[in-house]
Amino acid sequence: MFLILLCAASIGTAQAHNLNVFAMSDGNTIEGYAYFTGGTRAQNANIELRDKTGQTIFASTADEQGSFALRVSHRTDYIVFTDTHDGHVAKFKLYENEFSESLPRPGPNDTITVSTLETTLPDQGSKIPANTTPKPLVSTELDLNSLSKDELTGLINRAVARQIGPLRQEVNSYRNDVRMSDVLGGIGVIIGIFGVCAWVVARRQAAR
Repeated sequence: MFLILLCAASIGTAQAHNLNVFAMSDGNTIEGYAYFTGGTRAQNANIELRDKTGQTIFASTADEQGSFALRVSHRTDYIVFTDTHDGHVAKFKLYENEFSESLPRPGPNDTITVSTLETTLPDQGSKIPANTTPKPLVSTELDLNSLSKDELTGLINRAVARQIGPLRQEVNSYRNDVRMSDVLGGIGVIIGIFGVCAWVVARRQAAR
């Protein structure tokens, strides 16, 4: 029984510090942050951007809020990988169709260039003032008829990405919470079965 409780405590501790990473694309940029289960940001976590084959093409470090922002030169699938030097790792995949169509696809001999940007994601404690009116995604003075098809498509894609991004973030957090609940629920079932078996054995021994 002690061994089961010890295993349960170990698994619970590991889940409580499980590392996660979230990222979203906007045109030619990738913004995101690394965090632990429960919401605590992974400060100064290592951030790697990998291509679709898993090869690292750029390495950087998250800021004090665990946030990062990168600019890419090509439209392709990317994998955001993060670790904290203590055995915790996580990754998040972004797909080619999430980036601006104005970006070229990388050819066999092309080199993808990546650069860091100033992070713009809000930190954990930031709140939007109640009397603040959100700025429209598209200026009312913008003449849509003057835009080319590619420019209009890029504008729409960026607007949709900004709207879907928070939803993907919530889904990602929900999945992590469900994983922890499943683990703890499984441990409870194991302990319950062990208790029933111990009770049956004790009854049989008492009947002899």
